[in-house]
Amino acid sequence: MKRCGKSGNCNESEEVGKNMKQVKIIKKKDDYTMEYEVGDICKVTGTWYGGVHIEGKTGIPVSIDREEYIELDAQEKPEQAAAENVRMDEQNGHSESKGDEAAAEDVLERDIEVGDIVRHFKREWVSEESAEYLYKVLAFAQHTETGEKLVIYEALYPPYKTCARPYGMFMSEVDRTKYPDVQQKYRFEKVETKRWV
Repeated sequence: MKRCGKSGNCNESEEVGKNMKQVKIIKKKDDYTMEYEVGDICKVTGTWYGGVHIEGKTGIPVSIDREEYIELDAQEKPEQAAAENVRMDEQNGHSESKGDEAAAEDVLERDIEVGDIVRHFKREWVSEESAEYLYKVLAFAQHTETGEKLVIYEALYPPYKTCARPYGMFMSEVDRTKYPDVQQKYRFEKVETKRWV
């Protein structure tokens, strides 16, 4: 069932009932609002051409852009469990990834989590003083059509792009046939220092 949005604009569709989708905030463009934060799970109250409408923490409607959120599957409820469902729960042996089990084993050994700063192996080719090839892991997600696990991450250097990469590729080892001189073992590795936070 659909009805016009709260604004009365019938071009602004709003789904009603239990089929409402949820989104996870992965980027916050408006630093001055307290209505939502990165990592929040929000119910979608409507859509617009540039994104979705959510209900803010104080109950007011908020419009967010497409690049600020990822959609969560309708089966990823209740809200309290949604954040855990987005990430792979390897400790309990559950994985929704369609990739091989070797990638899942890498996760336990590597321990990369949301919020971690990671470096790409190409960082070996640039100055340690720059932030080039440093990234912050924003979320682990699942492709809505293929079910493929994805890693959402943001560059810590201009132009500060937000990127998505297949989970298996993100966690994989460096291709030694293409890059025999690279010292780093994995394509992306966790940075242990707080310097770039």
